[in-house]
Amino acid sequence: MTALTRQLIYSLLFTIFIFPCFVCAAPPSLAPFPTLEFQSPEPERIVLPNGLVVLLLEDHELPLIQLNMLFPGGSQNEPAEKIGLTSLMSYAWSQGGTPTQTPETIEQTLERKAASVSFSIGVENSNAQMTSRVQDFDAVFAIFTDLMLRPAFRKDRLVLARSQAQESLRRMNDDPDDITRREYRAVFYGRSHPYARVASPKTLKSIRQEDFVTWHKTWIKPNGSYLAISGDFDASVMKTKLTQIFATWTQGDIPISSLAPMPEIKESRLFYIQRPINQTQIRVGYPAFARHSSDEFAWVVFNELWGGGSTSRLFQRVRTEMGLAYAVGSAAFSPKEKGFVVAVSQTRGVKAISAAKAILDINNQIRTTSFTEKEIETAKDTILNAYIQNFTSSAQIVSAVMSNEFFGYPKDYIATYPAKIRAIRSPDVQRVATTYLLPEKATLLFVGDLSTFEKPLSTLGKPQEIRILDYTTNESFY
Repeated sequence: MTALTRQLIYSLLFTIFIFPCFVCAAPPSLAPFPTLEFQSPEPERIVLPNGLVVLLLEDHELPLIQLNMLFPGGSQNEPAEKIGLTSLMSYAWSQGGTPTQTPETIEQTLERKAASVSFSIGVENSNAQMTSRVQDFDAVFAIFTDLMLRPAFRKDRLVLARSQAQESLRRMNDDPDDITRREYRAVFYGRSHPYARVASPKTLKSIRQEDFVTWHKTWIKPNGSYLAISGDFDASVMKTKLTQIFATWTQGDIPISSLAPMPEIKESRLFYIQRPINQTQIRVGYPAFARHSSDEFAWVVFNELWGGGSTSRLFQRVRTEMGLAYAVGSAAFSPKEKGFVVAVSQTRGVKAISAAKAILDINNQIRTTSFTEKEIETAKDTILNAYIQNFTSSAQIVSAVMSNEFFGYPKDYIATYPAKIRAIRSPDVQRVATTYLLPEKATLLFVGDLSTFEKPLSTLGKPQEIRILDYTTNESFY
């Protein structure tokens, strides 16, 4: 035994017998952390004489002003013969200039002032955004309002937007994840439903400049629209300015949007798309709820437990323990009309059947086996910690308040959200699991190379092939 070894042993024995408290004593217990309380500033709400709802939140930390607007009307309101209209219009609106300002002039001004202005149209609504320094606000806001109220929709921008859209159609089938997402909505709603339909060369070709003008006149009205402003400004001065600027923007009738409901699913279904790729995309979903469901908060907690994160049942079993997937998780699509909940996975073809079976087994197990109280409490903590991160800036806060009111949520939705999540208990979680994860309503979709599967797809049911369109012609199939 060397001298160094003897010295180390003596030192260790000395520590153990002379200072045992440092080695053997249990660590002191920590005082419980107080319940996390969430409070956010309350924006000031006003309604202009023309019906425009304005939300104002002062924040003098930085010399910036941010603006966000929501308008009714989205791609769901496009005429069936002009699918793609709102996609082209989003570009032409942002980049098409006004009767008094060319696109180049606007672009140069915004670049010099390090400002931004943009317009976009989603499925259910349209959106406008603006950011500027305080000293440039009046000049940039003048550009914003000119584009918003008096867009030129120049024909050269329409031509460019159509060319870009046609190129997008050409690449529609390049990404397996995009294919899966698109086709999965189609099997739930049908290809002609606004939640699932896709433009074609024919519909894009039919779109004219006057279609943009008609859309703008139909949907861009002050009544039904919302404006959120945050940043370094004086609210009283801003209110006066807005009243003056929007004085000539007059009210008008807004069409009432209505969509066909999701077709009833009477039995479990199994679809596949044959693609010569190494990885396989898997979806296992069920018809579920629409926006404003009374099951919302119970579902949020259940989803965190089901497949919402790295501690979820799907992740721990399918990925960590069984090694059957590169990625696995769960989500819900809950628009104005009825939506669906879905487990999502990506794996090697040789593991595709095993991964799908594992997901189905877990889905069935959690319908009849309760989660522990510890699991539920951990899930709720994770949800609330993430929720608070959505309100770290004044722009996030005022935009969230605006969005909630626009989509019909209660005024106290943000403030009461944590308490409603905390109130969820095991019976609530179990109820949504048994309500929505119905085996007889399951819809499975595989996108991959079936020749690489370890077992025939028929071991899971009766497969139905989906032959995806060549979107450059909408005639030939893959």
